[in-house]
Amino acid sequence: MNAGDVLTWAPMRGIRKPRRLWLIAALALAVVLTAPLLLVDVPPVLDYPNHLARMFVLAHPHDAALSQMYAPHWRLVPNLGIDVIGTGLLKLTEVHTGGRILLALSLLAPVIGVTLYHRVVFGCASLWPLASGLVACSAVFLLGFMNFLLALGLAFAGAAGWIALRRRVALYWVAVAGAATAAATFLCHIFGVALLALLIVSEEAARLYRLRGAGRPVMHEATRVGGALIVMLAPALLFYLASPLSDTPALPGRWRGWDKLLAVMSPFMTTNVDLSMLTLLGFVAFLLLTWRSMAVAPAFPLSLFTLVVVFLVAPSTIKGGTFVDIRLMLMIVLLVFAGSSPRLRHGPAMLAVSFFVVLIVVRTGHLAWSWTGHRADLADVRAAIADVAPGTKVLVARGHRGNDTETTVPTRALPGVYRLDGHLGALLAIERKAFWPLMFADPAQQPVEVRPPYRAIAQSPGEPIDLPVLQGDDREAPSYIRNWRSKFAQVLLIDPPSPLPVIDGLSPVHVGTYAVQYRVVPRP
Repeated sequence: MNAGDVLTWAPMRGIRKPRRLWLIAALALAVVLTAPLLLVDVPPVLDYPNHLARMFVLAHPHDAALSQMYAPHWRLVPNLGIDVIGTGLLKLTEVHTGGRILLALSLLAPVIGVTLYHRVVFGCASLWPLASGLVACSAVFLLGFMNFLLALGLAFAGAAGWIALRRRVALYWVAVAGAATAAATFLCHIFGVALLALLIVSEEAARLYRLRGAGRPVMHEATRVGGALIVMLAPALLFYLASPLSDTPALPGRWRGWDKLLAVMSPFMTTNVDLSMLTLLGFVAFLLLTWRSMAVAPAFPLSLFTLVVVFLVAPSTIKGGTFVDIRLMLMIVLLVFAGSSPRLRHGPAMLAVSFFVVLIVVRTGHLAWSWTGHRADLADVRAAIADVAPGTKVLVARGHRGNDTETTVPTRALPGVYRLDGHLGALLAIERKAFWPLMFADPAQQPVEVRPPYRAIAQSPGEPIDLPVLQGDDREAPSYIRNWRSKFAQVLLIDPPSPLPVIDGLSPVHVGTYAVQYRVVPRP
């Protein structure tokens, strides 16, 4: 038994074939986490329908209807990962099948990256990084930040690759491999590059600290490492300077203390507040009970300290990126799973394994149960848009504001954070090939554009308009919907209030409990 075995949980020791046990556990985790994706063809993940609509357009650039409204515009932007994969995948699969494969990829990517990093750092297979499946379906996933999640997985995997190569090949080749990883990570999300750089810099700083503690000179080695880090980050920096994101004003949002408190729970958040709190308390309790016996990776202290400080001082938005607090908090929790390893005896280890297995199964079971209820909402939306002809200009409105999370249907909102049904209007583009003005088509972030005849009545990023705008209160309405009766032929209202109000200039075509389709009546 090698020295690394003491870092694994007790069930992994004294077993004849621990690798087989670990593979079974990993496969079971993947099956459990992705099982809810089989229950509904459009999962209630906020940004997902919008991403899927964009990839559908990219995969079918010559479609007779879609090509009149949208066009591919490939350029160097830090959100290409899912688009590149999705464009190829949707050419081979049915749109909702391919979309759910992409969702599964973004769901599992952080867990895979955490597991690879832990394996390289501690030199042995362990069940502990698999416990990161506890936060796979987090607020970040439910909000639909697919490229960001893919970038996190690449960051942890890239740092693992750096550490593994550092032990085997010359530093120059390590830097070259790191540069390729950093470039690929940038094409997914710029936050991933920041995490990759932090993990590698922390690892090298720990290495230099050990050399200094051993009485060896470190100046020459520090110079070599600094040069290697410059080589590693150079392509990502050049990509950034060449991308339109570099010209986007920073415009940081406000610092909100309450958002910080809510973000602490976000990695463990589901649509059920009690289950979210139970998960958070269980995770914290486990760390408090085991911290004295916890082994940590060399890069862990500096990386954790840096992420916590950045989390505390970061604004809510920056460079068009939203929910910065929630993203940073997920990084912190994933780092705990990746950079630490509990040393437990057989009895406590079995209790810990059982505890995390039960939590993951209960959380996934609740998710599956709530997602089956989402089928009724989808059916109502599809019934409402069934007669929309290709090319029709459809304005999408909502009966409740995005930050109004009070709802009796759990899949419609993430409690205290945001509504999750704001982009269901994307089904207009995917299934009816109609014009939907809220397609993610920001030239600084996505490789698609709205064609000029439609550009004046489109907004990206954007949210469905609130019901008061349809009723005449357009003082705070974006410019693209001013005089909307003359610009759009139909209106789709999601989650209408009861009783349904009468709106001047609109004639109901389909009235459902969750979706109402109107025809715009031209005024004399």
